[in-house]
Amino acid sequence: MESSKRGLCIVFAFLTVGYVIFGAGVRTADAVPVFSRKYHTSCQTCHVVFPKLNPFGEAFRLNGYRMPGETEEQVKQVPVSLGSEAYEKLWPKMVYPSTLPGNVPFALNIKMADLYASAQDDSGHQILHNDFQFPQEVNLFAAGTLGNHMSFFGELSYGELPSGGSEVEIEHARLDFVNAFGPEHFFNFRIGKLAPNAWAGFQEMWIMTDSGIDTFFGYNPIGFNGGTGLCDSDSCGVGLPANTRAIEMYGVVAHRLLYVIGVDSPIGPGGALDSFGSSTQKDVYGRIDYKIGGMALDGTSTGVTLPPENWRETSFRLGFFGYGGNGSGVNYEVTNAAGEPFNEQDTSFQRYGIYGSLYVGDLNLFGGYLQGKDKLQLFDPGTNALFATKNPKYNAWFVQADYVFVPPLQASVRYQQLSPGDPTAELAKILTANLSFLAYANVKLMVEYNDDLVNSKNYTISTVLRAAF
Repeated sequence: MESSKRGLCIVFAFLTVGYVIFGAGVRTADAVPVFSRKYHTSCQTCHVVFPKLNPFGEAFRLNGYRMPGETEEQVKQVPVSLGSEAYEKLWPKMVYPSTLPGNVPFALNIKMADLYASAQDDSGHQILHNDFQFPQEVNLFAAGTLGNHMSFFGELSYGELPSGGSEVEIEHARLDFVNAFGPEHFFNFRIGKLAPNAWAGFQEMWIMTDSGIDTFFGYNPIGFNGGTGLCDSDSCGVGLPANTRAIEMYGVVAHRLLYVIGVDSPIGPGGALDSFGSSTQKDVYGRIDYKIGGMALDGTSTGVTLPPENWRETSFRLGFFGYGGNGSGVNYEVTNAAGEPFNEQDTSFQRYGIYGSLYVGDLNLFGGYLQGKDKLQLFDPGTNALFATKNPKYNAWFVQADYVFVPPLQASVRYQQLSPGDPTAELAKILTANLSFLAYANVKLMVEYNDDLVNSKNYTISTVLRAAF
């Protein structure tokens, strides 16, 4: 009975999308996002099915939102000049010149969703609900370039909360310094609240599916014997920080080697974003990877003939990443099996991982593995005396396949698994399937199915309409 009910829901979701595409119709958008306006080009120049970047889009991003080998003829919106170019040679006797975007550099993303969810409560009772989340999320983006060596990116988000109500958050606010000195593409810097480049390429904002890789970014390490699983809120734990306040240096060496080094505010095991002035302790992260074949990471082809279908290439990319932090001084209340309370601190934690991506024609197969180590100290809440120290480990991994059937239509399937630090806790196994269709270049329709494979009664089916302009 349960499987037939779920099958009917999936059919209903696909029929809903079909109705929106072919029955209701979507009006043509009259405007396109920031860089489409600047260069008078389609979103598909940089994206497969947005927000996923194609190889050219990844090079554009790493180059500080500039075309590889950009010329004045490519820029269709003439920037506002702030000083004569001749002042460059006179600096520091004259103020170094810069530019402003030719138009107000804002873009809007709106996401409407119909969410059908099934969940099982503590008593084993199944709870079903169908929720029109209109809107589910609204994002105001600001992005552009300032002169030859600076760029900026900001995002203000409004989102509906599953528990009711809504929240508004500045998710990104950063300045980039591109080709600051030395060889081209070698030394670039970013500062602000940002998504670390250490895991760009498999974080939610760069992948096709809509649910995010929770096993990497939503793990809760806190527990009397170690973490027991994924978080049910944004402030209960951290595997890797999805965004943080940081100073980051990155570069592309010899066209194909990417390195990333970052120093960020301590996120702590509770995911709290502290300011730089609140602690002398800082977390660190890094990444190094290499790409073989296809378009080089700096946008050059280096002898490779690329097809006109810019989502296609034959390439392989392999990399390693890591994060180290300190959660000393952040107390969490935990209890043992007998219900006795303790305060717990994650006094140090390390995350190490490997990432790989394979492109073969229309198929992109990629995945990652992450291992985490935590040093948990338990304190008596009355005397604050150290009771015990534990060193649990956890690991998570995922594999995903994205396939482009025709340019407007892509399917994605992802499997992910988490082994918690607490040896008594059960594994988390999650299957996600997504079908995305571009009704227009900047209007996307999606059906996504998420299944908790450990508990068959926990699943969600999302029907999503998303527009960017």
